[in-house]
Amino acid sequence: MQSRVTKLEAIMATVVTREDLARLEVKLHREISAIQRDITHIHQAVSVQTWKILLALIGASTALVGVTYCLVQNN
Repeated sequence: MQSRVTKLEAIMATVVTREDLARLEVKLHREISAIQRDITHIHQAVSVQTWKILLALIGASTALVGVTYCLVQNN
């Protein structure tokens, strides 16, 4: 009987209680929310950078067209 009690006590030390699960759920929810916020910030930063690159390419293309037009008109 004592050996069974000892085995059960050893098993009970590793069993997770409902309160532990509830705390883990709250922590997990907080971590997921933080990750979602980080992803949103990354998405916004990439979007801003993409627009900067597009505007630079459009500006460079416009400048090249203007230079080409001036060269053709002057010759």
